[in-house]
Amino acid sequence: MTTRDGGELAIINGRLITLDGAMPDAEAALVRNGRIALVGSTKDVLAQANGATMFDCAGRTVVPGFIDGHAHFEMTCCALTHCLSVTTPPHNSLASIAGVIRERVEETPPGEWVLVRGSFNLYARVEEGRLFTRQELDEISETHPIVVYSSLHVTMLNTLALRLLNLWDGEPPMGIVLHRAEDGTPTGVVTEVWDMVPPFTVEQVKQAIRAKGTDLFLANGVTTIHNLPYSAEDMIAVQELQASGELPIRFRMYPHVPHQIDLDGLLAMGLKPGFGDDRMRFGGVKIFVDGVGHDGYGNRVYDLKWEPDDLTEFICKAHAGGQQLWMHVCSQPAIRLIADAVEEALHRHPRPDHRHRIEHSADYLIEEEDMARVRSLGIRAITTPAFIYAQGDVLSLPNSQRWPRRFRLRTLIDHGFEVIGSSDSTGSIPDGIAPLWNIACAVTRRTLSGGAYCPEEAVTVDEALRMFSLWPALGTFEDRDKGTIATGKLGDFTVLSDDPRALEPDALYDLRVEATVIGGEVEWERH
Repeated sequence: MTTRDGGELAIINGRLITLDGAMPDAEAALVRNGRIALVGSTKDVLAQANGATMFDCAGRTVVPGFIDGHAHFEMTCCALTHCLSVTTPPHNSLASIAGVIRERVEETPPGEWVLVRGSFNLYARVEEGRLFTRQELDEISETHPIVVYSSLHVTMLNTLALRLLNLWDGEPPMGIVLHRAEDGTPTGVVTEVWDMVPPFTVEQVKQAIRAKGTDLFLANGVTTIHNLPYSAEDMIAVQELQASGELPIRFRMYPHVPHQIDLDGLLAMGLKPGFGDDRMRFGGVKIFVDGVGHDGYGNRVYDLKWEPDDLTEFICKAHAGGQQLWMHVCSQPAIRLIADAVEEALHRHPRPDHRHRIEHSADYLIEEEDMARVRSLGIRAITTPAFIYAQGDVLSLPNSQRWPRRFRLRTLIDHGFEVIGSSDSTGSIPDGIAPLWNIACAVTRRTLSGGAYCPEEAVTVDEALRMFSLWPALGTFEDRDKGTIATGKLGDFTVLSDDPRALEPDALYDLRVEATVIGGEVEWERH
């Protein structure tokens, strides 16, 4: 593997879906010095190959290298390496989960954190129909701080963990929902404490990436990740692995403000989006406007993390400082609050091509009036189609109290949105990392139970491919280098087992990645 793009590669005898309007289909491509020098027929490429390494597709389909438009790369690798993963299924009861937590506790020195990663909507998936209490976790251990996650944003803590995170006494910080028993003590169920848990060390992060990075991302055809690191340790680990040549994937990094750095400190550095090289670039600023949008049990709350005036001033300052903003939402009011703030920022500091983004907004934009306003402000919309599968059944319940979440992808595209696709992976649902899985979910709208969630909002295969290639490239100012197979762009490709456009929708779930090429180097190939 290499940290520089210098590959000389001739991809021949393929079916290239270029997503480039000037040449939508081709047979071959030639990469020189890491960039595409020619796209055309196999005959034309062979005539110009001049000693380049040959990659014979033997009729297989090639698409632009997949771009994961929003992922927590290091957190995912750590969750599936250092944490205890107890997804539901196969663990269909709290009793089953408690059993494996006990086994982990027995092999963990007292005082060390026991971190357990579980599925979304755990309360609705287990036989008991609820979440763990702190007393149940105390029975497992009172000498280990225990954190059980249901997704990243809902947690169950034992008493020791509550005390160590300063959640036992007093009121929690703004945006956190802390459930209390009748006597006023915490029940153990808390939302939005993910950023309070101590980070893993640099060496632990590197170990996790070495163990899982290839299987989870590279082998799934991912060539670029728009990444949200958790800590300085995460960023150091990725830089060191890039420098040693162990991590070929490209990154655009969006540190969390204020968890990692405050805005004034960032602006004082003079760091602007795009700083770096083709392997790792600084992208901008990630903020959480609200949290998970419910209380852990699916009951709607507006867990805003800002006073509205403070949010507006922050967005105006970041916008004026030339930053690209990523703004997390899980509710319609939060989207409208952001729209107000961005409108004010554009009034004070006109900069039409800002490409600010509202993370998850493509899942929550329901009203066409809101769609039109967000579009008119130049804000990008992001989706995670795998959540249709993971959460569609719960969202369909007749007594659901959650904020409406329809994933109106068909409607958004018809309104002119270039919807950015992502895994939003933190390790909670390993199956949801693969772009091909997300593409299948966007096309079929299948849920865990086998139903279809809002099937009228299904998209075409070509549109789903753009969600994980061209549109995320456009959403981060990288469309000159990525997103299509065209002369001058980086030599990033994903080789597929079949042509997704020729398959029945349900067959998309059986589609496989055969090879991943980055900068003209075959970084992973199925054997």
